[in-house]
Amino acid sequence: MKLAMIHFSFPIRDIESTLAFYRDLLGCTATRVQDDRIDFEFFGHHLVAQLSEVEAAHQSVNIGKDNYPLRHFGVIVEPSDYDSMLNRLRQAQVPFAMAPTRIFIGTPREQSVFLVLDPSGNAIEVKGLPQPGQVFSTQ
Repeated sequence: MKLAMIHFSFPIRDIESTLAFYRDLLGCTATRVQDDRIDFEFFGHHLVAQLSEVEAAHQSVNIGKDNYPLRHFGVIVEPSDYDSMLNRLRQAQVPFAMAPTRIFIGTPREQSVFLVLDPSGNAIEVKGLPQPGQVFSTQ
């Protein structure tokens, strides 16, 4: 399968806190910063964070006993990148919407995973797999 770049636009409340979160904590490059938006290189993909006072993140999906945002996005990385990102978030004392855990244990899809909310309430899920392509395994 030929891989393509994803473009994703999402609402934010504030430029500076968003820039600090995605650039400093997640390790993304801000490729353009304007008064009403930020373009990020997000692990090879194009994100556009746009100021919008009327948009809001929603928590609507049950995972276990807790509610989590149905609308979320994220990245699947190798374990060393996952650990680096996790350490930066912990050092910055960012609260986790879903605490770091391991799921699908004993299958090709076994992974470490956590979910955080950016300063605007957008949910970002980070998965760590030794072979990220295994996320498509049906086992």
